[in-house]
Formats: sequence, C-alpha cells, structure tokens
Amino acid sequence: MKQGLLTSITLLFCLISFAQSADLDKENFKVSYVKLPTKPILDDTKRTYSTNHRGISISGFSKVKSEGTLDYNYTFNGTEIGEVNINKNKIEKKDKEGKVISVSYEYMVVVTYSSSASLSFNNAETAENFQKTYSESTTYKSSTFGSYTKAKDYYNNNRHNLRNKYRTAHKNTIISNINSYANRAYGYIPYTTEYEYLWILGSKKHPEFQKHHEAFDKVKASFDKIKYDEPIDEIKKEMEPIIEYFNSVIPNYPGDKRKIRKVRYASYYNIANLYYYLEMPEKVKEYAQKIIDNNYDKKDGKYFIKKADKLIKSLETNKTNTRHMKVLTEDLSNVPEEEEETETADVELNKAYLITKENDTTLVDIKSSDIASIGYKLKTVEYDQNGTPIGSRVKSAKKCKELVFVDGLHYRNIKFKESSIKSGAVDAGQMVLGGATDKLCKVLFESDKINLYLFNESEMVILPAGSEKGKSTMAAGFVFGFKKNLTKYAEGCPTVIEKVANKEYKNNQKSLLKFCNELTKCSSSATTQDGN
Repeated sequence: MKQGLLTSITLLFCLISFAQSADLDKENFKVSYVKLPTKPILDDTKRTYSTNHRGISISGFSKVKSEGTLDYNYTFNGTEIGEVNINKNKIEKKDKEGKVISVSYEYMVVVTYSSSASLSFNNAETAENFQKTYSESTTYKSSTFGSYTKAKDYYNNNRHNLRNKYRTAHKNTIISNINSYANRAYGYIPYTTEYEYLWILGSKKHPEFQKHHEAFDKVKASFDKIKYDEPIDEIKKEMEPIIEYFNSVIPNYPGDKRKIRKVRYASYYNIANLYYYLEMPEKVKEYAQKIIDNNYDKKDGKYFIKKADKLIKSLETNKTNTRHMKVLTEDLSNVPEEEEETETADVELNKAYLITKENDTTLVDIKSSDIASIGYKLKTVEYDQNGTPIGSRVKSAKKCKELVFVDGLHYRNIKFKESSIKSGAVDAGQMVLGGATDKLCKVLFESDKINLYLFNESEMVILPAGSEKGKSTMAAGFVFGFKKNLTKYAEGCPTVIEKVANKEYKNNQKSLLKFCNELTKCSSSATTQDGN
C-alpha cells in the first residue's frame, strides 16, 4: 500500500513537472460555411433583386430586370472639388550652434475632393423601404515643390486626373458599403478561412505533446474536406474521438497551479471551438463556462458564449439548423452593361465670368439650381480634357472678387456681418472688420455715392462709397437706428434728409432702391450746380 501511495505521489510530481513546460502554440485549420443574413427572405423562390447599378450584387439572390423582391435605386451625385490651397512651409538650415544660416521655402498643393450618392430601397416582401445618402471625402496633399508657380502648374496639369482618381475611388467605396450592408442583411455568403486555430502543446517534453499533435492532424484532415455547400454529418462523427481525447486529458491535471490550468484550458478551448464549427452552440456554451470556471483565460469563455448566442439567434432567424447549404447567385436581368451618364447631363447651365481676388478672369458654367446658393461659396461645373462635364468645383467666396453672368446678373464680394451671427461668434482674423466676412452678394444698385446688395436672396446690404464693409439692413443697429443711418448716408443732400425725417423711406428693397436712386441723383445735381 505504501508502495502504491509512493507511486501515485511520484506520478503527481511528474505531471506537475511536465506541466511546467506547457507552452501552447496556435495551429491553424480550415473552416468553410455560409454566413447567414440578419433579415432573411425565407422563401428561396422570392430571393430576387433588381437595381439600376451593375455594381450592386447580393449573394444567394437572382438579379432580375425589374420588380425584384428587393429593389435598389442608386444615384451618384458627383464629386466636388474644394478650395485649392498652396501651402507655404519655411525651412531653416542651422549650424551646430543653432544659428540660422539659410532659409528656403517649399510649396504643397492641398485640396479636398468630396463625393456623394443616394440610394432608395424597397423590400416587397416586408414593405420595408428607406432612402439613404452616402458621402466620401479625401484631402489630397501633393509632394513639395521649390516654388509657388511649380506647385500651381503641377495642379493645373493634373487636376482632371486627380479628380477622376478620387471620383472613381469614392464611387467604389460607396458601392462597396452598399453591398456590405445588403449582403449582411439579406445575402447568403460562402465563407472559407484557413486561419481558425486550436491550442496545441508546443513542448516535446510534455507527456501529451504527441497525442495533442496527432489529434490536431486528424482535425485538420477532416476540416479540409468541409465545403460550405455540403452537410457535415460525417465530420461530426470523425470529431467524436478527438473531443473524447481532449476531455480525457482534463482529469489528469488537477490543481490550481497556473500551468496546470493552462493544460486544462487548451482542452476546454479546443472542444468549444470544434463544437462551434460543428454547429452545436449549446455545447459551445457548456465548455465556454468551463473555460471561465477554470480561471486561466476567462475572456475566451465569455467570447465563446457571445459567439454561441449569436449563432443560436442566427439559426433561429433563418429557420435552419445548419450553415452548410447550396447558394445560387445568378444574373437573369439580361440588361446590357452601359456607362453611367455624367451627373451634370440634362441640366440648365449659365455662363458667367469669374474674376478672382488676383484679377484672373475665367469663363465658367453654373447650374441654374446652384445660383440661389451663391453666398459663402461658388459651385461651378468641372470638365475633363474632352470638354465633358464630370462634376462640380467649389470655390470659397473669399477667393472671388466678382461674378458677372452673360445675361446681366451680377455678384460682388462684399464684407459684412450678417444679422444671424451672434455677438462673440467672430473669427479672430475678422476682429479688425468687426466680424465682417467675405460673401458674394447680388448687385441691386451701385453708384459713386451708395451701393445696395442682396445676400442669400433675403438680406440686403448697404455699402456707402469708400467704405470697407457693408451693413446688413436686418441688423439690430440698422433697424432701430433706421432714420439715423439713412440721414448719415444722405449727408450733403437736404432734400433726401428731409424725406428721411418725414419717414418716406421704409426698410424694404423697393424703398431702399428709391433711397439710393434719389441720393445718387441729388449728388449728381449738386455737382452740376457747383460746376455752373
């Protein structure tokens, strides 16, 4: 009896000794199955979709020409080019003492490209429908150049290629996002990866090393035969002795030593993972709890419980007990692939001369729909080298001096503080102008005495000749000091001042135009009389 006890004690110490070398390695094996949708169309005869864009595709569905169960209507709205800036960077070269011995400058083109698209969706099976807008934006930064001119020339020579590059990239990203959502929600996606793994003992000194590796080799050989569209009943039978082996290891390593718990952890983890890919989620949860109770790596136990619950829900939602099935994806639409129309086709264009702050004059085209939004920025039509409209370009108002339409409509850059800006919300760079910022305003009246403009089709701006900034007629200071302001503007013209005193002018466009006309005529008359 003493001999038996001694033998048992010796064996226990031997096992503990071996456990000290319980290094684990990840050994990869292949898995293959079908990712199930979150919003399945359970009747496979109704798994059809229609779309106006050839890039939209749903795995496990048939594409039809029209009236699919799922219908996707896609519109690409175009790519806008933001303000083009050429940034200047100062480079100082210093000697060992830190003294600046030379100064040079480098220049970099920085411009933002922004694209948008819209999608309308309808599910005839559930009556679900929605509209969604997608957007993508990229800020391009060029390499550096030794002069402003070289940077500018580089951009001008490559601007069409750059815009087309980001337009294509944005379109691809948006379509990819649409496909990802559509397939997660409705698609049956065949999935195969060779990067799933088991924890296998890595030390040859460990008594389980050989059997661990033999078990893994059998797992790998069996799972290599799995296909996403074939049943796995035979694989389940082949895995029974493997799972039995990993279970048999557990009682041989009792105790709370960390490396002892590590050996048990490998068995629990491997069994839980095998059950997951054998589609037995309740067994996964059972061994996930054992991982937690073993207290070697609790987070893996929690992870398996989360995966198992997700699988249970997915199988229930799809009314199935397996992720291995036939997947039919086909195109029955017989629609020829055609190039998309340019987004600026069939729109009314208006020609205008744009004069920049640098006094460069360019003939531009502006959509009729974009004229009303002229204010802080100006959107013009962009063309490729062949003269084909390919999108829009946005220019900040602060870069524009004047905009003169061929049909006579006239806009000018005016600095003023619109009435909607609250006190204190002023950019530091505008403090010197009392919060006034550059805005493009429609010309209503201009003379050598007084000027009147319209901003955003709603707010009038008065600018006395010689003034650096205008004044909004909606500003509190103008409204409550209406007579005082007009009297000041009419200085030197008694007849107009008298009309102001008699309240003959009102704070509206028609009356203020009358005021400007009469003040200008008064000034002209006074000049003529003085000349006589």
